[in-house]
Amino acid sequence: MEISKRIAALVAIAVFTSIVFASVFVYYPASITVSPVAPKVVFDYGSNANKPDLGYGNTIAVSLGQNATSLNVTIHPTYQVTYYKNITLIKNIDNQAYYVTLKVYSPATGLPTGSKLLLYIYNKDASRFLTGYPQPVPSTGTYLASLDLTTTGQTTISLSAGQIVELDIYVYIPEGYQLPSSFTVNLLLVYSPSSETPP
Repeated sequence: MEISKRIAALVAIAVFTSIVFASVFVYYPASITVSPVAPKVVFDYGSNANKPDLGYGNTIAVSLGQNATSLNVTIHPTYQVTYYKNITLIKNIDNQAYYVTLKVYSPATGLPTGSKLLLYIYNKDASRFLTGYPQPVPSTGTYLASLDLTTTGQTTISLSAGQIVELDIYVYIPEGYQLPSSFTVNLLLVYSPSSETPP
């Protein structure tokens, strides 16, 4: 009986305390200032963008958003290996280095067994682009990374100030299978001055 009285008393104190302090609120001021800046890492057209592709009237279709911060590519491969070289570029137009991550969030589906769809990233000779050339020109680049477009995943490279990288696409479709209908791979370009893995 004594224990139940003590419990009742504690409950009463708790209720009283919540009633007493429930109407007390403390407010601290805070502000967030947002100052947008122009993009520092952008897409650009490669030397083979919008050039003839396989199939009558087809092109290696490459289009950029108004601020070069979005990219759409359409290609028309066939059986065996089809390699698309220098179709688009990624450029660091800032005076500082950035880490660039390419992240597949919606991979290719419906490809025949054994097929491959890879994105290759090559370093470019940036000096040839930054000295007044009106159009991108092919140069001997060094391999940096690749990304499998048939599964979710990501790859990260570092871009020094003014650096340009080339994106190539490798497609392998084995013979003996029906060619798949059109499909889309969705990925993100994420850049940051930090080497921390993006969320």
